[in-house]
Amino acid sequence: MKNKLSIGEYSKLRNVTTETLRHYDRIGLFKPIKVDPETGYRYYSILQDEKLGTIKELRQLGMSIDEIKKYFNNRNLKQSIDILKDKQDELRKKIKELQKLEESISGKIKHLEYISQVSDFEKIIVKEIEEREIITFDKPIKDKIDLNYTFLELENALKEISPLVGSNRIGTMIKQKDIKKNKYTESIILFLFIKDKENIDESHIKKIKKGTYACMYHKGSIWDMEVYLRKMIASIEQKGYEVCGDILQIVQIDISVTDKREEGLFEIQIPIKRY
Repeated sequence: MKNKLSIGEYSKLRNVTTETLRHYDRIGLFKPIKVDPETGYRYYSILQDEKLGTIKELRQLGMSIDEIKKYFNNRNLKQSIDILKDKQDELRKKIKELQKLEESISGKIKHLEYISQVSDFEKIIVKEIEEREIITFDKPIKDKIDLNYTFLELENALKEISPLVGSNRIGTMIKQKDIKKNKYTESIILFLFIKDKENIDESHIKKIKKGTYACMYHKGSIWDMEVYLRKMIASIEQKGYEVCGDILQIVQIDISVTDKREEGLFEIQIPIKRY
């Protein structure tokens, strides 16, 4: 059992790399007991074990080098407790964020696994849908450039963790008044469904009323809506219904999860009522 250990011996003993020890030396966090003036070799002592062990544990707690230096500066019980409490608060915040992220991922997986089983494409199904809230700037989009700029604005308005990848929260809307004028694609509005209204300007929030909707899934792209929409409106009118609100197209599977156009999936939702 010897007290003076080479940097290689000490790194193996403490399970750290020699470069980590050299780095700690360079920044003045943990220095060797001796440096050979001729060779520059560093030597360490087993008696230094407490400090290096503490550094390793503080790093595991997520402390930065500057925080660890502060921890060792004039170390005393009260200071150590205060620093550990601060780190505890940070970790609790991170844990909450990770829990929210896990919930988000779980919801995405559940949605994608469910929606990937859909096979009744281009079939009209009548659904009762509860009230929903969306954020929209009511800006008409006429091409992909408009679409991307508007999408970026909407995305920036959300203060959430991973809100859109693999979700069914993106949609387009055609106002009822435009449908009556046969303007199916001239003034499409982009929107996002809201989960958390915090920090969102209330003036951009709109409620989608609950009610009866004629719904259809279709493959393709966001721009393929018109051909399906005309068929749906003709069908529901034949059955004694009329359009009674703005028409929605919900993106169910998009480019955030697949590059294959044939895997893109959309759902048209038309609010209806009897004549």
